[in-house]
Order: sequence, then C-alpha cells, then structure tokens
Amino acid sequence: MGPGNTPDGAEAVSRYLLDTTVLIAHLRGEASVTRRLLDLVGQGHDLGTSCVNVAEVEHGIRPKERRAVSALLDRLDFLPTTREAAVRAGRYQAEFRRRGRTIHAAAGLIAGTARVHGAIIVTDNVEDFPMRDVRIGRPID
Repeated sequence: MGPGNTPDGAEAVSRYLLDTTVLIAHLRGEASVTRRLLDLVGQGHDLGTSCVNVAEVEHGIRPKERRAVSALLDRLDFLPTTREAAVRAGRYQAEFRRRGRTIHAAAGLIAGTARVHGAIIVTDNVEDFPMRDVRIGRPID
C-alpha cells in the first residue's frame, strides 16, 4: 500500500480514502491500524473518507463513541461523491453484473469517489473492490 517514488527518489504524496472497516478499527483501538494511519500522516499523505463511509460509521456508532467519531471525521478530508463518481459507480456495477458478480452501490460509490479524487482505498474488504482502475490497499501489509 506504500506510496510511489518520484523519479528523483523522493516519496510522492498520496491521497488515501479510508473505508469504514479502517475507520472502525481505529475507533475501536486496533493499535496496528492507528500506527499505520499515523505513519501515513507523518509521511505527509492526505487521509480522507467519503459520504458512504460517514453514513456507515454514523449508522453503527455506539453512543460512547460519538465524541471520538466526530473528532476523527473532522480531521479527515471529505472527498465529495461527484456526478462523475456516481456515473463511474453505476458503470462498475453494470460491468461486473455482466461478469456475474454483484458490486453493491456502496462499494461502487466508494470506488468511483476514490477514482475521481485519485485516492487509494484503504480497506480490510479488498474483495469488495475488484475494479482495476482504482488502487486498493490493506491497512496492515
């Protein structure tokens, strides 16, 4: 999942879209995930999320997590799901349906949003994102 290198040997800065699995793992205290996120920030990378992930986190939030969730979401870039991203999501769904595979709307929208913003999706659900034109990584290599 590491960032690419520039021709002069310096590390390129990347944008990462954190999927719900990663947000929840961090909120629930999974130290290895938190370390990875802090490493990415320390290296100057941008961390963001999408409307789908915000909705999923809000749906499953525990009352005692409200303050931590708000603090986390306030610190992340919000990557808007544009019309282009929505069109891309529909095309992903249609393409994979023709192949006999279901892509859920949420995964399609996350992937479309990541593609539009040039972001790498960080998720534990790599299998939900079979799209070849979007980079995917696990939170822990």
